[in-house]
Order: sequence, then structure tokens, then C-alpha cells
Amino acid sequence: MKKLFLPLAVITVFTIASCGGDEIIKETPTENAEEICFYSYDNTTGTQVRWTAFKTTDKVGVGGQFDQVNVTAGDKSTKITDVLETVVFNIPTSSTNTVNEDRDSKIVKSFFGVLDATDIILGQVKSAEGDNTSGTCTFYLTINNVEKEVVLNYTVENAIIKLTGEIDLINWGAENAVASLNEICGILHTGADGVSKTWPNVELAIETTLKKECH
Repeated sequence: MKKLFLPLAVITVFTIASCGGDEIIKETPTENAEEICFYSYDNTTGTQVRWTAFKTTDKVGVGGQFDQVNVTAGDKSTKITDVLETVVFNIPTSSTNTVNEDRDSKIVKSFFGVLDATDIILGQVKSAEGDNTSGTCTFYLTINNVEKEVVLNYTVENAIIKLTGEIDLINWGAENAVASLNEICGILHTGADGVSKTWPNVELAIETTLKKECH
């Protein structure tokens, strides 16, 4: 009987291990993979381009926007800077809107109408630096048949991207157009000091919503 003890013990251990394998080998739970999000330009929401011009020596702001902004952009990417760098746009100047038809007409005729290539503003993004929350974006902007670079700051929240900055129209050779607008506006651009002035500086605020797809 002693000779049977070892083989019997081996058989017993093997049987227990085979039947109870699930209890002996435990799988270590794997952590969920990090979510990856892709961004792309959303044609359905469009882009809002708002601006603030200034009049009188006190630099009183006059707000407006362009009701039509035509944008094309490339494929989606995990980096918003990649999306920005594919953006090309044009803006018909006739879509100027300051919620004042008389003023809109003066801007279109006496400002844009004095420039070369009066009907449209052209632009495209040269480069973008930053991350998916903030950074800078450099545009090529063509006004008066003159192309210049413009650097705007951008911020992103809930896939809404906002770009802000300022341009000086003198850089586009628009002195005559600024003077023409000031002349036609006359008393409306005259402050308490009796001086009529239209500033060449314009603040820009651009906003659009990106498509965001996460997996």
C-alpha cells in the first residue's frame, strides 16, 4: 500500500489543479485605453467673423460682422493645429453687417469701394502653433490686392474655437479708403473735441465650432 501513496498523491494534485484552474490563475484587469479625439471643420455651423472699428479721437468702438464667410478645410486630425493649417477662406465685402443699413452702405461703397479688388477678402492659414486648448494662428490675409501676415491668438472650449487679434489697415495700403470713409461719415465720426477721425485699427473676433469625434 505504501508504494501506491506517491502516484495517488500526484494524481490527486493534478486533478485538483485541473479542475480548479480558474481559481489558481487570475487575469489582471487591463485599464481602459485612453480616448482619442479627432477634430475637423464643421461646414454645417459655419464661421462668424466679427470686427470692431473705431471712430473719434476717443476711439469709440463700432461693431460689425460679415454675414457670409466661405471656408474650406482638409481632413480630420487629432491636432487642432493640423486642422487650422488647412483652412482657406474668402469673405464677400457686400456681406458687411453693422445692424445699420445706412452705415453698411457707406462702408461697402466708401471704404471697400475705394480699394482694389473691392468685392472680396481672401485668406488662408500659413501656420498654427499650440495644442488643443490654446495657441497662435498665422494667416495670409489679402486686402486691396496686398497680402500680409496676421497673427491671431486662439482658444478652444467644448470644440468651439475662438481667434482674436488686431490688424492695422495701413499695412494693406488702405489709407485712402480710411480717409474716404471718414469723409463720408463726417460729423458721425466727430468727437467732443470737434475732430473727425476714423482709426485704421480693427479688432477681429472669429469663432467656429469644430466636429469632435472620440473613440
